[in-house]
Amino acid sequence: MMRFLEQFASASPASTASPFSAQAILDSLSDAVVVVDADSTLLYASRGWQALSGHLPESQRDITKAISRGQTTELVAPPQRLREALHPADHARWDVLARHVSRRERPDCWRLRILGPDHHYRWCEVRSQPLSLASPWPATLTLHDISERVQQEQIDAANLRSLTRLIKGLPAMVYRARNNRHWSMEYISDGCLAITGLSPRELLDHPSLTYGDMIHPEDADRVWDQVQAALQAHTPFTLAYRIRHRDGDVRRVQEKGHGIYSPDGTPLAVEGIIFAVDTSDLAGDSA
Repeated sequence: MMRFLEQFASASPASTASPFSAQAILDSLSDAVVVVDADSTLLYASRGWQALSGHLPESQRDITKAISRGQTTELVAPPQRLREALHPADHARWDVLARHVSRRERPDCWRLRILGPDHHYRWCEVRSQPLSLASPWPATLTLHDISERVQQEQIDAANLRSLTRLIKGLPAMVYRARNNRHWSMEYISDGCLAITGLSPRELLDHPSLTYGDMIHPEDADRVWDQVQAALQAHTPFTLAYRIRHRDGDVRRVQEKGHGIYSPDGTPLAVEGIIFAVDTSDLAGDSA
């Protein structure tokens, strides 16, 4: 192991004129490259690790100094461990990753949080590779900072949760349907139950029962023609028609939607929202 570290120390830009030394190549990477032992001791770290964590491992600093003085004495300061730089909630995840490495099972890409120089944790994708074929340890780890991506994922997830709560609370049916006579549904919100008397699962999981079948026969052709005309013109549509509720009653609904198109403009699906129309209000208006 000392020989390995000597090779990297002797290949540092300060001691060699070659711009293609191993140290120079690793330090040119934006990703952090570290070498760790089975107990997560940091044996080597590239410049990317310094940028990510804000420091160079004590073991590497001391070994580099000792080698530059022609010494190979034991370290006085305790070595730093990668595990100590992790978010406490990721310790168990690291332990699982280490077991994979010990069993020579190359694990998939892992996500770990590293404490950065700003005292905030940085999300990293971590990939491992044994340093040699003789032993699973030491292992080389490549850490790619994905903090911005994770932050955007968290924002998107929060927005999706908010949108889901909003849609669930609407007294209406939000949908996405294939552009066919059955209006085969690909997505239906929970408001479907109040509009049709059927749950989303009942309409999605039973091909013999479709929303198109619930549209009043006298209105079905008109609904189809109006939607197709809007799709051809690439414009939104507004419809008013009748459906047969599960309890057998005829209910009036209003629908607002638009088309989903392929890159060449071919209509693929429609999506929109359907509201129940209060017939008592219509009666009052006619009076």
